[in-house]
Amino acid sequence: MSGIETKRPGPVPTTMSGNDRKLWGGIAILLVGAVLLFGPVALGLPYEQIVGGVAVLGLAAGAYLVGTAEDGRPV
Repeated sequence: MSGIETKRPGPVPTTMSGNDRKLWGGIAILLVGAVLLFGPVALGLPYEQIVGGVAVLGLAAGAYLVGTAEDGRPV
């Protein structure tokens, strides 16, 4: 043996950190916003403008959450 010991990785945390929640929450909001934006238009449902307005606000919120989820300065 060469006497070199390898370190074993520590236990993997099972809970999500605050940054992970922001990232996955932002991704979920982006997906819901995209469906709300294009769904009514593609299916020809009424209230396209109202749902589109809510979808755009959701896309902005999701982009904000994804952009600020990591440490450091957001782009």
